[in-house]
Amino acid sequence: MCKESARLQIAARKAREAVRAAAGAPHCHRCDEPHGRASWALYCLRCAEDVNASRHEKRRKRAEPARQEAALAPCQGPRCSNPVGLSGGAPRSYCSEECSRAAEYVRKRARTKPGPVPCRRCGKPVVLKFRDGVCRACQKPQRVKARRVTVQRAVRAAHGDAGCHHCSAPLPEGGVIDHLIPISRGGLSEVANMRVVCVLCNSSKKDRLLDEWSPPLITAG
Repeated sequence: MCKESARLQIAARKAREAVRAAAGAPHCHRCDEPHGRASWALYCLRCAEDVNASRHEKRRKRAEPARQEAALAPCQGPRCSNPVGLSGGAPRSYCSEECSRAAEYVRKRARTKPGPVPCRRCGKPVVLKFRDGVCRACQKPQRVKARRVTVQRAVRAAHGDAGCHHCSAPLPEGGVIDHLIPISRGGLSEVANMRVVCVLCNSSKKDRLLDEWSPPLITAG
């Protein structure tokens, strides 16, 4: 701002102050009494409170029909259709805290629970722990076959049972039969897919593939 502009602004301000001084003390626009406030204030303190209260009441009356209509909206909670009821602030979506927690639980499950995928063997859409797995109906015949004594004898005769196939630990009690490709991942109960392993490796491997698991370290006792 240049000096001339500053001088003009100061002169204008002094002129306005002179006009206010000539007009006397500012009066309230409602009760016409001197209010002793700044010249821009329209009302005294008492009238300003009354005006604000009146405006608030008018806004409340205008918003009351929409508030009553929003109170009749159905609850968004699972298996609940009760009205949400009146709210003191923003519109409500649930009739109670229990419905709100139940809806949050459903949303969390939807984010974490995997969706149905087609079974590798029968093509039926099912929810699987592993996306490349097979359904329980297709697993059952293979599990029944794996329990047959003749199949287990064939596995021991083909691959031996002197040591664990995974960790080479000795098997004084004969070990257990393990599927290299688990049945739940599409593996078959065939001699080529079955090996004799120790109980520790069998319980550690579970339903994982060989490239997803490594044998546990065995410490000398």
